[in-house]
Amino acid sequence: MTFTSLSDLYFFATGVYALNTITDIAISTKLIVAPVIVFIVTQLIKAFEGDEEAKVAILNKLEIGIYMQMFVFLVAFYPMVPLKVDSFQLYSKQCEGYKQPEINNGFFKENGPAKDLGVLLSNNELRIPLIIGLARAYGTGFSIEAVDSLPCGFNLTGARNTLLNSRIADTALRIETKEFIKQCYQPALNRALRQGDKNMPWIDDPRTDAQPWPGHNSFMNNAYYGNIGNGFYSQVLLPGWQGARTNKHIPKWSESQQAESNGEIDCNGGQCIHQVGGFPSCREWWQGIGAGYGGISVSSNDMSLRKRLWDSMPEDDKSSIWALLQVSYHDVSDTWYEDKLMEKAYFSKVAMHRIQGAETRDYGLQSEGFWGTAGNWFNRLMGTVGNIVSAVPDYAEASLVQSAAPMIKGAAILILLAAFPLVLMVSQYSIKMATTVGALFVSIQFWPFFWELTIVFQKAFIQTVANSSSVPVVDVLTQPNVMMNSQRITDMMFIAFPFILTSLLTYAGLGLGGAIGSFQGMSKGAGSAGRSGGDAARKVGGKVARKAASKGAR
Repeated sequence: MTFTSLSDLYFFATGVYALNTITDIAISTKLIVAPVIVFIVTQLIKAFEGDEEAKVAILNKLEIGIYMQMFVFLVAFYPMVPLKVDSFQLYSKQCEGYKQPEINNGFFKENGPAKDLGVLLSNNELRIPLIIGLARAYGTGFSIEAVDSLPCGFNLTGARNTLLNSRIADTALRIETKEFIKQCYQPALNRALRQGDKNMPWIDDPRTDAQPWPGHNSFMNNAYYGNIGNGFYSQVLLPGWQGARTNKHIPKWSESQQAESNGEIDCNGGQCIHQVGGFPSCREWWQGIGAGYGGISVSSNDMSLRKRLWDSMPEDDKSSIWALLQVSYHDVSDTWYEDKLMEKAYFSKVAMHRIQGAETRDYGLQSEGFWGTAGNWFNRLMGTVGNIVSAVPDYAEASLVQSAAPMIKGAAILILLAAFPLVLMVSQYSIKMATTVGALFVSIQFWPFFWELTIVFQKAFIQTVANSSSVPVVDVLTQPNVMMNSQRITDMMFIAFPFILTSLLTYAGLGLGGAIGSFQGMSKGAGSAGRSGGDAARKVGGKVARKAASKGAR
């Protein structure tokens, strides 16, 4: 079982200890039989008070209900799974990474990661019910992976989806460019984000001008575009790339060439794989044949995707944009100018935080007339002063809530585990209650992801929305309010996210339990059908017997 901190382990172990204690007492005092007895007596009373048809239906329901109670008892109530620590995984976003904590195994073994450690609390071996073990494993694993996929910051951008279609007239070149993005650029970008590569400028500072694009120099190395061992090469045969140095590492290409050399196949028609094309590495594909291999110059290689994209760009665009780039950037090479121009022409993005006048609408300043406007600005000034006065205690309170959040999660799990066996017994081992509490337990495991998401969103949102305008007076009265209100709203999300998620998942678990429990209700229909069939059989049998008796008498 995986834990995210010692605090997490302590709360969970204490909750399991309480669960084990209550379960042991219930078993030793035979209290576990009481819910079954109550269920049986209740159903028998209903059957005694009902008519013949109701009795059959209730007795069938009683049988199915007992089987369902036995199932819930074994899966959700009885603790049969030993509590063991398999590993510690720390919550970390893409650019942070984590290192598995090590433990001291004593004099006899070297230090190593925590693995398969039985948990004892007050010298008692701890065990958990199967449903709790499954919910813990799934919820924790999902939460860790979800947090690991989060960046350290958001850079909200709007990309033109039709940019390539409108700029590249050659259909074949346009399709090839999209395939390069799909096969090379996107996997490389995902790899850089997951590894938190500090060589990528946009990871440390998501708002930097050096944004990722398919031709970024940071990808032109053996860790990314040149790493054919991790699949950074064309997955489809590209015509004309017979000379790519990567081909000899691709089995189907080298086997085709070897088969012709051995006389196993006839390639006189020029249709063999190694004659039609090749499978260049992503670096060769972008820069040209031999890129990344020593002793080869690819500066004038016409096969490169980069060169063909450059040639497809209209000359008028080149001349006009080149002049603008030279005014803004100095002491850079022509290659740098070409890359920057292609980035802007084919892979341009619009940074949303640079669009002025697109922030939230301020409804507090919408009055008309001089006195109405003046009154609004005076009220805004008073509100700003009040906001500033209350800012320090509000921020301090929010900081305390955020620091206590992991312990709140642990305390909620502890209470849930301690109450779980009592809740099941009172509900008479109800499958609906078991699935509801299981869904509640899983939802609590999801809380850290939404906390991390809120922190990332909060930082990026305030930086993006609370931009300064060109009017100093407006900044004094509006920007502090935007920043402080944004802080308060995002702080509120820190509590609202887990609450809404837990409510929805618990309701979903209740519905699932109700759907499973509805099978008991099917017994009524089956009992009625069985009774009708029995009555019909008795009537037919009676008629046959009477006819046989009359015939014998005659």
